[in-house]
Formats: sequence, C-alpha cells, structure tokens
Amino acid sequence: PGQVAFTPDGRQVVVTTKANGNDIDVFAVRPGGWLSARPVVNSEPGTVPFAITFSAGHLVIAEAGTNALATFALSARGTLSLIDQLGTGATATCWVAPAGPFLYASNAGSASESGFTASAGGLLSLLGAASTDPGTVDASAAAGGQFLYVQTGGNGIVDEFSVTATGALDEIGSITVPGAVGGEGIVAF
Repeated sequence: PGQVAFTPDGRQVVVTTKANGNDIDVFAVRPGGWLSARPVVNSEPGTVPFAITFSAGHLVIAEAGTNALATFALSARGTLSLIDQLGTGATATCWVAPAGPFLYASNAGSASESGFTASAGGLLSLLGAASTDPGTVDASAAAGGQFLYVQTGGNGIVDEFSVTATGALDEIGSITVPGAVGGEGIVAF
C-alpha cells in the first residue's frame, strides 16, 4: 500500500495499492469498528495511486505513474468517479498534503513541491512549484495551514516554508534531522 486513510466521516477506509494492481481499495467501517471483509476495488491502471487526502469533500490522490493529482467523488458504496486529474509538471509525484485551502504535491524525482487549489466541485488548478532539497517525500502543514514542512530524504533534511495568501511557498529555512536519510513520513501540528 501507498497509504491508508479514513474518510472524514470515519465510515470508510481508503487504501492505495501503488505496486500491486494500481487500485484504490475502499473498505466499509462496520459497527464496532470492524472493516468489511472485502474492499470495493477501484482499478486505476498505470496511475500508481500513492498518497491520500481529502479536499472540499472529495478524495484527492497523488498519482506517481502519471505525476499528477486526481480528485474523485467517493460514493457510500465505495465506488469512485474521477472528477479531475492535473499534472504537476514534475517527476515521481508521490505525496499530497493539505495546507489551509491549498494542496501540495511532493515530487521526489524533481526535488519540488507543486501547489494546487481545488474548487468546491473538485476541479484542480496548478499554482506553481517551489524547490526543495533532494529526495522530496512527505509534507505536513501546521498552524492552520500557515506553514508547510517538507521531508527530503536525500540528505535527511526538513525544509520549512510559510504559505502565502496566494498559495506560494516562501522558504523559511531547513534543518538536518540526525539519522533521517531515506526516511519517509512527517507530522506537524
């Protein structure tokens, strides 16, 4: 799996299978917390669905195979309907993180973060990109989306950005994390 996430209402669990079928699997959460015995399998050939987030009630997936973000409507039955797909203009797009009203896709192959907005209807607009240190992987926002922290596993560095009112990323600085070369996963509050 690329990532596992609960839907905002907690009624479903979404699992991306980046290397085993290019699927987005959706499990129902049953009373008592049990998951459905089998998922609804939504096949996405060639897209390599990786990271998951939600925006304006829509499922957002970072697609490593197409280097794009995609938005989907997710039904109560677990089926997906593609709303929009938009390229990042970069390579190895693997992670996506919300920061306030914006979405940021991490591009491991291009050492960059691509910024997006998503309309209430799920349509995506590309804002541009900001450079990061090598090996861009995961990102996480803090302070209500005012700051974005990007883990760059190439040298074990966390890049720090402020998020402007237009969604541009202004570099604040960076810090080396001991033993973090090759690491993946970051959380900010």
